[in-house]
Amino acid sequence: MRAWRSRLIPLAPEMQPPLFTIRSLGYGTSMNSHPLSALLGQLESLERSAREQRVPLLAGQAEALRQSVLELVAERAAVEEAAQAAAVRCERLRKGFEENRRRYEDTLRSFDRFRQGFELVESLRELRDLPDLLDRLRALFKVGLIRLVMDGAEYGPYLPPGFPVLPQDQLAALAGQVLSGGSGSYLGPASEAPEGVLTRPEAKRWGSCFVYPLEDRFHEGMWAGYILFADANPARYRPEMASDYMEHFSEDLASAVVDVTDRRKAEELREDVERITRHDLKSPLSAILTLPQFLLESKNLTDREREMVRLMLESGRRMQSMITLSLSLYQMERGAYELTPDVLDLAGLVRSIWGESGGPYRSARMDLVIRSSEDPFPAMGEELLCYTMLANLIKNALEASSPGDSVEVRLGREPGWAVLEVANAGDVPEDIRERFFDKYATSGKHGGTGLGTYTARLIAEVHGGKVEMETGKGDGTVVRVRLPHPVTHASCATGWSG
Repeated sequence: MRAWRSRLIPLAPEMQPPLFTIRSLGYGTSMNSHPLSALLGQLESLERSAREQRVPLLAGQAEALRQSVLELVAERAAVEEAAQAAAVRCERLRKGFEENRRRYEDTLRSFDRFRQGFELVESLRELRDLPDLLDRLRALFKVGLIRLVMDGAEYGPYLPPGFPVLPQDQLAALAGQVLSGGSGSYLGPASEAPEGVLTRPEAKRWGSCFVYPLEDRFHEGMWAGYILFADANPARYRPEMASDYMEHFSEDLASAVVDVTDRRKAEELREDVERITRHDLKSPLSAILTLPQFLLESKNLTDREREMVRLMLESGRRMQSMITLSLSLYQMERGAYELTPDVLDLAGLVRSIWGESGGPYRSARMDLVIRSSEDPFPAMGEELLCYTMLANLIKNALEASSPGDSVEVRLGREPGWAVLEVANAGDVPEDIRERFFDKYATSGKHGGTGLGTYTARLIAEVHGGKVEMETGKGDGTVVRVRLPHPVTHASCATGWSG
């Protein structure tokens, strides 16, 4: 009897339970159709049979197996529940990731649009280009409307015709409406925008808008204007949105408009000062020029004294012409100068410049060497303009040279051109090589204005010519000017005198 209890008794073939493995559990299958349900039924039958046949050990083992299967069923249900919860979390994480990625990509696109917008704003040079700039910004930001309104008294005279302006009191009232909301700008429905910003039809047309008053940075308590962005999408501009970048961009745009306007005001002031200066200088200079004329009529002058008086008279007249020249240069900058060219002698102009202005340099043992393929050397141009251009280039070359050095002026021809080169031994400083002919470009020269080479470029271009510079190759500096040669001149072949 003890031996019978110590071992399992083999069951008859019809009482053997079916074999199963973990792979047969198959998550997602209902318990009614799962193999574990059949196994539980067989174990219950085996347990009843064992009890009926009075085989307690077998009945106990069957009951233990049935309890183990019930635990497996419970564990399987818990695993399925955990798997479903994990799937829900994974889906939630996936959606969150996709949403964050979308926001990140939208932010990158916004940053790129603002970068391009700042570049467009920086390109503004003339106020007449402002309407086109606003159209380009509207297309860039893909917004329905961008409107810039400026103070009429301060900016109206300089803005393009029809550009929107408002008086200062209305700008102040609008700014007060915006600031009363506790923020520096308005973001929200177009229908609730500050009064006067949108017309009634516009308020119905647009769904949302951004309004930013532009503070006058030079006059405390004053307003330069305001800027409006409007779009048909009601969610485009929402009150809870951050507006820092929009406000910063708006201020940058306003600063560009203010800077261009201030530059135009400064130019007008300069024109007024120059006009007054020309008027005030011409009268006393005319009086001064009468003195050498009286001296030339005297019989008591030696030939040397008479030559010096003639030089004085010629220099005074040239100074008088140069006062008038300042107006011509202004017209050249505006593209409004009307050239009246004639045949002139470039070699003779160079000798005149050296004779009238070379005294201080001759005292420093400096020399001007003229190398010309022809003498006289005819070219087409206005004498006063060409004199000024050559005087500036020769003066620059002499000032960049050391005592005892020589400056060369070479005159030759290329097909269709009279070519003049001014060469000196020094190199142009690296920091101004790229902008050598730009306005106000100067480096290391005491009292330099940076206008000499700029004036030379203007004069060459108004003649239909061009000017260029070579330096930094170990051979000093060469400034080359090309001017049209006279139509009557027979030689078009290249010719240079050594």
